[in-house]
Amino acid sequence: MKIASIAAAIALVASVAVAGLSDKVKGALTTFMARSHPSPHTEKDLIAELSEYSANAGLSDVSGSFGQKKYAQAAMGLDSHAHSISGDPMVQHGGPLAEPFMMLNDCVSELHTIYK
Repeated sequence: MKIASIAAAIALVASVAVAGLSDKVKGALTTFMARSHPSPHTEKDLIAELSEYSANAGLSDVSGSFGQKKYAQAAMGLDSHAHSISGDPMVQHGGPLAEPFMMLNDCVSELHTIYK
């Protein structure tokens, strides 16, 4: 019985690893990286960047939060999204999307700081 459970868990992990990032998320990260990121961000620029990312990535709940000006809720949604993709090799150190992923995390942290 335990062997079957272990095998099922391994199969689940393997299927998730094979699935990887969706094309929408890959495209959104690539577009996010190509955007101009002023330093420091103005609140308006930060919201525009993260709103665009969430729309491009297909994160309708997060996009809706931005549309309703519920920025703390949007930050939590983006935080959850970032956590969900953090295990993908493409966004980990040395991966082709590691830099835009780090930038996304930095921007989400900045949004959290503004809208607690």
